[in-house]
Amino acid sequence: MTTVHMYTGSEAGLSVNAYLVETPHGVVAVDATLTQSDSRALRARADHLGKPLLAVLLTHGHPDHVAGVTNLVAGLDVPVVALASVRDLMARTEAAKHAQWAGMFGAEWIPAWTYPTQLVHDQEVLEFDGVTFRVHDLGAGGDCDANAIWVLESEQPPVAFVGDLLFNGYHTYMADGAVLRWRANLTQFRPLLAGMARLYVGHGPAGDARLVDQQLAYFDHYCAALLEITRGGGQLDEAATAELTARLTRAYPDYGLQFMVGLSAPRVAVELAAVAP
Repeated sequence: MTTVHMYTGSEAGLSVNAYLVETPHGVVAVDATLTQSDSRALRARADHLGKPLLAVLLTHGHPDHVAGVTNLVAGLDVPVVALASVRDLMARTEAAKHAQWAGMFGAEWIPAWTYPTQLVHDQEVLEFDGVTFRVHDLGAGGDCDANAIWVLESEQPPVAFVGDLLFNGYHTYMADGAVLRWRANLTQFRPLLAGMARLYVGHGPAGDARLVDQQLAYFDHYCAALLEITRGGGQLDEAATAELTARLTRAYPDYGLQFMVGLSAPRVAVELAAVAP
């Protein structure tokens, strides 16, 4: 038997989810939050379970999912497991992410990341305390260019940890990814996700396969609004960004991380301009 404990970071920490999968005699973490406070609280939550931390599994390499590994495994000899592509993306982007975000977060920013110590490949199965996880390599086509789904197969029906492939109740970060590839991944992996009892997402409450259609509808709404506002061009000014934010806020009034709408717009506008007539 396993129990999935969800830890949700503070709003200042982007309300990111990390998970502690409690096995009969241990704990497996999936992702590790962003800030000093949230990652220390996650470690305290793991310690409170009274069982050893067996491994940390990473879904992708964005700071809000990997920065907290440093505090989560401090003083422990615990494998940090990821695809090689996730490790490589972390290495390519860490310095830029520090430059982009350290000033904003101040003392809450974790100044050095802890990298994966064990690399896995697509479809590889790992066992911890009799509990099995299978990794699915999505490649590019999420909110960054290296993404994984971890399926807890020893549960029947299984459950999946999908990272930021799906957002639920939050505006989607699209400043590092490609929306068209993302949509293709959602279509390609829809049969896999349909077979899961629960989908544990990177931001928002867990759900089922209906989250796929919800995410696709969000992309459609966002991209249609952006194309109309920019008339298919790849340039946005302050007024266009404000109009886009207003439209998405009206369409999704209860969604968190509203600032993501404008943050993602330049990247998405360029992508759409490249394919729009």
